[in-house]
Parts: sequence; structure tokens; C-alpha cells
Amino acid sequence: MKISYINLLGKDYPLCFSLSATEKLTEEFGSMEQMQSAIKDSSVKSICTILDVLLEAGQKYCKVAGIDCPPPLPCRAGDVIDLSDPEAVTAIFHAISAGNERTVEAVEKNAVATPKE
Repeated sequence: MKISYINLLGKDYPLCFSLSATEKLTEEFGSMEQMQSAIKDSSVKSICTILDVLLEAGQKYCKVAGIDCPPPLPCRAGDVIDLSDPEAVTAIFHAISAGNERTVEAVEKNAVATPKE
């Protein structure tokens, strides 16, 4: 799983777009398409909710994966971020796109063709 980071209070906090995060966001917005519309509309409540979910998932992932990260924020992300700075929305899109990336490995086939009988 890929994580991305957002700097809050001088520390880099992990954001993770996990299955659990997807489930919570779908429950909150009705669908991922509606969530994306809320982001595009710059709904402050929506952006704060999404950041909180992705931060929580990032903390959980880092904990189980043994990755060092700062302790959870003492407040909601919306309390310490300036939404006039596009970093929050950019971080959300980066976390979602990183979570949706797929790696495909090509397996080299035997160069010798099987003879037909």
C-alpha cells in the first residue's frame, strides 16, 4: 500500500487511501463520485472529513507496518490547516491516486515455443 504525506504543525503526517478509508468515505458521501464532487466544489466540511479519514487510515497503516510517524493530531486536521493553501486538496488527490495505482509485473515466457504434435 502506498502512503502520501501532508505537513501539519511542522510534521509530516501519513495519508492512506485504504479499503477501510474507502468504506468510511463511501458511507459519508454516498459514493466516491459524490466525494470527488464535494472536493471539486471546495466544500470545507467535506475536505476536513476526508483529511480526517485519510489521516486515521495513515496512522493505522504506519503502526501495523512499523513505519515511524508523529503521534495523532490533538485536534481535527481542519483546525490546523489553511484551506487557502491548496496543499490540503493536493494531498487528498495524491493519497487517493497513490492508493489506486496498480503495479503490473510482466512474467517472461519461455523463449522456446512448444512444438505442435
